[in-house]
Amino acid sequence: MHLSASKILAVLLASVVVSGCVNSVTKQPDALVGSWKITDIKGQLINVETAALTFSEQGSVTGNNGCNNVMASYSPYGDHLNLTQLTTTKMICPGDQADAANAFMKNIPLVEHFLVDGQKLYLTDEQDKVVIGLSK
Repeated sequence: MHLSASKILAVLLASVVVSGCVNSVTKQPDALVGSWKITDIKGQLINVETAALTFSEQGSVTGNNGCNNVMASYSPYGDHLNLTQLTTTKMICPGDQADAANAFMKNIPLVEHFLVDGQKLYLTDEQDKVVIGLSK
């Protein structure tokens, strides 16, 4: 079988491009670690100061859904995010806090993937539609 120099170059270039994409995805889990303020849920702005999540290097996620404290474990794989069942406190909160908490608890089970884009974190569903938006 005879391969021309241009075919060999094309194969090498394609492998560099593919490996570049894979490397950027595998670095994503490290970018997830830290504290993030919940800014929106399904496009609805969240104006509750306490609404935030913190992802630890050890695989725990803690925070507040706008009303109640939440905690779970997580494991990222590429851009996929596995969350265990969340546990929460059961406080009763008024107005915006209750709305934020209800929206969070309704939508967090939809999260399948994540994307970190600078100071923004997007938790997305299986079709990569943003479910929860967060920022540093």
